[in-house]
Amino acid sequence: MFKTVNTRLLFLLCFVLSVGVFTACKKDNDASSSKVELFSFGPTGAKHGDTLRFIGNNLNKVTAIELTGAKVEQSAFIQQNTELITIIVPKETQQGFVTLKTPSGDIVTKTKLNLNVPVKITTMTAQARPGENITITGDYLNWVNRITFEKNKVVDTFVSKSLNQLVVKVPADAQTGKLMLSTGGTEPMEIITDSVLKVTLPSITALSPNPVKHQANLTITGTNLDLAKQILFTGVKKPVTTFVSQSATQIVVKVPDSSTKGKITLVAASGVTVQSTDDLTLVLPATTSLSPNPIYAGADLTITGTNLDLVSAISFTGVKTAVKTFVSQSPTQLVVKVPDSTTKGKLTFSIINAAVTSQSSDDLTIILPSITSLSPNPIDIGADLTITGTDLDLVSAISFPGVSAPVTTFVSQSATQIVVKVPVGTAKGKLTFSVVKSAATVQSATELTINGGPTEVPFKLVVYDDAINSGWQIWGGWGNTNDPANTERVKTGAKAIKITYSDAYGGFQLHPNNTFPLPNPTYTTLRLSIYAGANATATSRVAVYAKDATDPTDAQTKILTLVPGTYTTYEIPLTAFTNNPAKINELVIKNYGTANIVIYVDEIGFY
Repeated sequence: MFKTVNTRLLFLLCFVLSVGVFTACKKDNDASSSKVELFSFGPTGAKHGDTLRFIGNNLNKVTAIELTGAKVEQSAFIQQNTELITIIVPKETQQGFVTLKTPSGDIVTKTKLNLNVPVKITTMTAQARPGENITITGDYLNWVNRITFEKNKVVDTFVSKSLNQLVVKVPADAQTGKLMLSTGGTEPMEIITDSVLKVTLPSITALSPNPVKHQANLTITGTNLDLAKQILFTGVKKPVTTFVSQSATQIVVKVPDSSTKGKITLVAASGVTVQSTDDLTLVLPATTSLSPNPIYAGADLTITGTNLDLVSAISFTGVKTAVKTFVSQSPTQLVVKVPDSTTKGKLTFSIINAAVTSQSSDDLTIILPSITSLSPNPIDIGADLTITGTDLDLVSAISFPGVSAPVTTFVSQSATQIVVKVPVGTAKGKLTFSVVKSAATVQSATELTINGGPTEVPFKLVVYDDAINSGWQIWGGWGNTNDPANTERVKTGAKAIKITYSDAYGGFQLHPNNTFPLPNPTYTTLRLSIYAGANATATSRVAVYAKDATDPTDAQTKILTLVPGTYTTYEIPLTAFTNNPAKINELVIKNYGTANIVIYVDEIGFY
């Protein structure tokens, strides 16, 4: 039933009595004295049932001996004369002072009697709740001075203690585990129980309602729920310690606003946790349709679904500020005006009393102009260009390639046609259309060609045209993110390189597999086309490096000024690079001072 660990204590008994004002430890020199005197008693380390001897003077006058927990009458003395009394130590004896009873008064020892006690355990309560009493039976349990529960939880106060039984209250923060009983005596022991005391924990049987709304009351049913001190919700950092109500079979608690789907965890005073079997699911808005879709910016959008009355705000893609005012709202339908600048994407719903959000299942698409033809093409500078398509009444401006300022005044405009004069400086390329109430732009599918305008010399070596040449690699560089297959802004073909600079001096790197020397009779000019996008201004610049990477100091630079909102083609004679590089094994397009600029690069090559 137990394991014993002995800690031997060397113990010496020195015993002194007092009768009235008498405190001496030595024998009185007057042999005729009638006083009862005790000089010593022992032996040290006696056990229950052993013989205990008392040596003194006039001990024949002692009528009884009281030990802590037991009393031996004169009739039970084994031997008694003037100098010696012997008794058997009763089983009930505990550590303490000894009192000799005499007609003249009590004689109390100045030191305590201590014994060598073989404490034993026979039974122990198997399971209990924190705060309940457990009973331990055995022998000499009155010598136990403390009990240590699991995790070093020490209890030294007992409900009751007797020779054969200990009753102790289970601490509120006790954990399941074995007990260790510490005893007194001349050889103190630490007794570890073989069996485990199982400390009762709360248990969850049901969560209701489930699903539940944020900040609504959740009812947790189960057993021993009054033992729960904290509740942990999935997604919530801090435990909930304040409940609406609590009993042994039920806890009612408000669901925190940042709760997400997951288990409920109860924490006992001991820190031990128990989890629910089922996940708690939160009620969130869900959409079944967006109508109309596609839709015009500024028009009323009807959202159908469930729990839409929980929506407190809607975030539209491309719009910084969430919409909090609705045309109408019910649990199954919400009508809201689509804000200006909305672009294609999902709607995000903020929820009343909650720090979580939900999204629409479908993307909302904004109606944008679509161009079907440019006529005439080729065209003269200053001539009227007829643009046909759909929703052209949404066009607010047209950017022509090679022209820095967009055209905002048209000869005529309708939903299916725009007539506009071709401005001076227009170069070959696609037209870019700005849209009313939107940050989005659209491009013509075909390029506009100018009569008598410059024709581009064919490349002898293509570096990029819809994809990187197999003889080149994109190393990426630093201070940027890039997409070499982007379709947002294309000069020719279907793709261009989108470069987003996070650093005002970030660099995008291209590397040839085989370095070629310069001057080179085959290649004399580098040509590339750049569309200056987000955050670009008329003063934004990039630097093109023709670099010999084997000599980091030999970076040959050409500075280019960007034209926002349109593709501009740059032709750079290789002799224009400063210091005229001896060879090229790296090309770098480096941002030149404008933070967070976005550019698109197309048609890179040598001729």
